[in-house]
Amino acid sequence: MASSHTSAFSTDMVFKTHHDLIEWVQNKGRTLGYIIIIKRTKVKPSGWISKTTLMCDRGGIHKSSKPSTRNTKSKKINCPFQLAGKHSKLYGIWTLQVVCEKHNHEPASSMEGHPYAMRLSNDETRLVVDLIKKNVKPSDILSTLKERNKDNVSSLQTIYNARQKYLGKLKELTIPSATEEPFRPSFRFDVLENHEQARHSSYMEQKNHSCSYINQLPNLFHRYIRHIHDVKSDGNCGFRAIAVCLGLNEDAWPTIRSDLMEELNTHRDEYDEIFGRECRLQLHNSLNFFNSDIAASLEHWMTLHDMGILIASKYNVILHCLSVGDSMTYLPLRSTPPVWYQHVAIAVGHVNDNHYVKLDLQGGYPMPPVVPQWVHFKHVCASAWVTPYINRLNMYAQHYNVRYY
Repeated sequence: MASSHTSAFSTDMVFKTHHDLIEWVQNKGRTLGYIIIIKRTKVKPSGWISKTTLMCDRGGIHKSSKPSTRNTKSKKINCPFQLAGKHSKLYGIWTLQVVCEKHNHEPASSMEGHPYAMRLSNDETRLVVDLIKKNVKPSDILSTLKERNKDNVSSLQTIYNARQKYLGKLKELTIPSATEEPFRPSFRFDVLENHEQARHSSYMEQKNHSCSYINQLPNLFHRYIRHIHDVKSDGNCGFRAIAVCLGLNEDAWPTIRSDLMEELNTHRDEYDEIFGRECRLQLHNSLNFFNSDIAASLEHWMTLHDMGILIASKYNVILHCLSVGDSMTYLPLRSTPPVWYQHVAIAVGHVNDNHYVKLDLQGGYPMPPVVPQWVHFKHVCASAWVTPYINRLNMYAQHYNVRYY
């Protein structure tokens, strides 16, 4: 039977990223009583996603790998509903097309208890893990999720499962540090991306690179750096490192460039005041590079001194950049901060005088001083971003005898 609601998926909207398209479709589906999932995704050899096909979670036919006499009832009833998302490389946008608007079942009256609806999104998973690290109680984590998204139907068990999964991975990936840290005995360094990498010949090469990187970062932070994630050196390393910081694949560097161009253009008057018009135009030109077949030339490299404030404001995060020469903190310019335990902090390191890597910092690490652009041009509502970190800014300031603010 045809649902009277499925025409809601017919839209002239365009989406900036693959994630935005999926999020819109799934949110729309939930409001209509349907769970929409990804059926398949077409990925080019370069890692660029060109097309995605979505379907109802009741689409397809149940296939059992073992013969059984039990009457197992599958929710898959070959629902024909299907959508197609396509990416235009020319314009850098995603569009949505309805392939089949029919469902062969009634919409759910409630999403409560639905296993798929109870899953955490990528953003929610990152938030939950961050709150787990801060020892926030599961019940408070669940309350935070529901405050942020009134349609969230996760249960307390969802949070417990997420915590168990995180702790399991942490236990599996942690390496004893006694014999692995010749450069600083108190420094715990976990270079494993997964358990199998310890068997691979490239493991020692990766560790040697990471050991050389740690020596190029301020000694004050060594004991707080849990992991260094290296990225490809092709002139896009800064954008690759930021992509990884945000939970994306490093090959999503074009998305970061595009997002920052949007931030710069949307608030051009504000950035004209901060940087000056000529500098703002130079930043725009620097960001305007999307050729994955060649390395980016020097003029298109990331200059975090200027772009850091764009990154913090676009993604509403606290950004730290550590280097032996000049470590800085970047805060959002114009947003009212959430409660302190919902803050998201990311960090990159500048090494070899021309390369960025992603850093995982742990514990109450000292915070480098906030950039002057934020101090002088922040909106009044954004002033409270700095409040929870006064002591940590003072730690850094006292160590280096500098102003923290």
